[in-house]
Amino acid sequence: MTLQRLWAGALRAAALVAALACAPAGAQDFRDPVDQPFTVWPNIPVIRASDLGDYGQDRQIIADLHADKADPAKVAAALQAVDGLQAHHERAALAELGRSLNVQLIAELDRQARRINTRNPKLRFDFADITPEQLQRPSARDDLPSRVGRITLAAYITYTRLDGALVQATATLVKLRSGASQSFTATAPAPLLAEALARDLFDYFQGTRFTAHQNPLGSAQWLTAAPGHADRLVSRDAALRYCQSQNAALPTAAELETAEAAGFYGGGVALQPAGVYHVQSGLYDTALAHDGAGRARPNHLASVPNGYYYCIRHAAAPARAARTRK
Repeated sequence: MTLQRLWAGALRAAALVAALACAPAGAQDFRDPVDQPFTVWPNIPVIRASDLGDYGQDRQIIADLHADKADPAKVAAALQAVDGLQAHHERAALAELGRSLNVQLIAELDRQARRINTRNPKLRFDFADITPEQLQRPSARDDLPSRVGRITLAAYITYTRLDGALVQATATLVKLRSGASQSFTATAPAPLLAEALARDLFDYFQGTRFTAHQNPLGSAQWLTAAPGHADRLVSRDAALRYCQSQNAALPTAAELETAEAAGFYGGGVALQPAGVYHVQSGLYDTALAHDGAGRARPNHLASVPNGYYYCIRHAAAPARAARTRK
């Protein structure tokens, strides 16, 4: 196989995994219900990304795994397909990585649970008393539907070798009934890969579930500097004129401090580490060690280009109905 073909296959596989794992699953958190542990099918296929790109049948198995499966028979078929994937790729993964990454991952998750001395890990790997023979050739005596119902998640791992000893691997967990999924990616030398993946999985499922941040400035809207002012110093007068042209204003020092703390992904803005920004009271200097008003200083040269800026637009207050006098 040529290097060009190898990379093409890896890219196709990466696109498939990203599309499936990032499919919207509604507003519900993947870890819900909060207090319920998840039983994971222990057979975890470890698949070289380029192989996944080359084998259409394997791609279809992965796609089917992400589909809704309310019928226990479909869940059993999915587990059967997962076992087939694991057997198909086991030898190649073992030869290339020099270890059973799936077995190591389970062992590392168990070690993480012992580290915090918990008897109730959120992820439990269990075959639910289902033998391979029962899965391949179920009979009425096996009570397979009820046993299959105990399995909550299936998993698979895709990996790509990078430069030197580095390997990038993505572990994807899939809820068997809904098809919802969550992926975790780690890059490390092969001997440390299972530990890195296990730590990410363990922290996600076992750690504190933080509530999402609220926009600290409510309905306020932030505007970047004018396109012609991007990434360059401008005068206070020029900044004011542009903000006013957008039905906005320069922020106060307190507003800019709050926006800086919230950050670009939390409803705020990103400021340069040693930047000076125009605010209503003068200049806001991020290089100063002070907080809040301590970073603000007067600007005595309103016509000199000496600061960057953002504009802020506040929602107009609702008009009050005028009272009519009788």
